[in-house]
Amino acid sequence: MKRLAIIAAVGLLGGGSVFAEPRVFTNAEGKTLKAEPFSVIDDKVVLKLPNANTATVPLKSLSEDDQAYIAEWWKENKDKLKAMDVTLTVAKKADRIDRKITRSGGGGNAGPGQNGVSEIVKKLTIDEFHYVGELKSYVKKDVSDIEVVYTIYKRISTSGKAGAETKVEEISGEALVRRLEAHGKATFETEIVRCEDTSQTGGNLPREYKRETVLGVVFELSSGGQDFLKQSAPENLAEHLEENDR
Repeated sequence: MKRLAIIAAVGLLGGGSVFAEPRVFTNAEGKTLKAEPFSVIDDKVVLKLPNANTATVPLKSLSEDDQAYIAEWWKENKDKLKAMDVTLTVAKKADRIDRKITRSGGGGNAGPGQNGVSEIVKKLTIDEFHYVGELKSYVKKDVSDIEVVYTIYKRISTSGKAGAETKVEEISGEALVRRLEAHGKATFETEIVRCEDTSQTGGNLPREYKRETVLGVVFELSSGGQDFLKQSAPENLAEHLEENDR
């Protein structure tokens, strides 16, 4: 089924930024520490450890090679965003587009008619959903052209003469945040996803229905060609997708 591909796509959500490969740093005393550079603050460097914790050490305490490495890395990455530089708040919006019930044939509300066939009742509900993301900056710099790639997951459940089936559809799209000001906020929106809920009961046929539900969304944000944030809404989206396959 499609489930395996979906789980792989969702993977580990909400991760951080990956600007460099782990490196073994050495201080003046010859002690080593495996980590990756995360940020530079004044005359100190923040290192991300393998256990996801961070350590802040004076630049001058590192070897000359490590200091040169940090200087080159910071020159390339100081203007790029990191996961800790922003927060992403996601809101799900919904609009009811249509809702109607039609009846035909049979014996109406009293039950089967003279031919023994019950009334046919058709129900239709149409809703439209989209997501609005709000970025809040915690850094003292303006950032332009933040690219947003998203995948919306919609569950489609059907039942009828051919039996019952449930599948998940992936709807991918892109958005662009033109400018996120220092310590400011900026918003973006996904495309609109239409969901239908239809059913038919009565008559000579077994009950038929189709239900479409938006399960959630995964956002991947990048700046300057560098990914810096991956986040899902809801946070337990992977669990919802796993339950769908059971």
